[in-house]
Amino acid sequence: MNGWKKAVAITVVGVGLPMLAVSTVQPAEESLNVIRDMVTTEIVDREPMNNGAAFSASMGPVYYFTEVNGAHTPTHITHIWYYKGTQIAEVPLSVEGPRWRTWSSKRILQDWAGSWSVEAVDADGNVLSSKAFDVH
Repeated sequence: MNGWKKAVAITVVGVGLPMLAVSTVQPAEESLNVIRDMVTTEIVDREPMNNGAAFSASMGPVYYFTEVNGAHTPTHITHIWYYKGTQIAEVPLSVEGPRWRTWSSKRILQDWAGSWSVEAVDADGNVLSSKAFDVH
């Protein structure tokens, strides 16, 4: 009986060691992705309040909200704003956790009616998401 208990103990320890080794493996390279994005006119408690594709120039700021997934270490994304195809703003934003919500805003002037778009790009310049909208 005593020998049987030793055999079980050795087996349990032998099975547990490989599992411990697997848990110390570092995560693969970051694979950021945007799991939610929208253009909105209001953000409350880190949440967008509406989703739009057309806005009045008199509404005030327009926000681009992005929820990012997959960051294993602190990194950043950049929101790039375009008016009629020309880049007019670039906003770097920190991503501090594996699931992170962030946003940038652009105040639209009265004479900036027309087509707009905004992109979220990663640190390497890869486009993660984009939205187009109109201002009238």
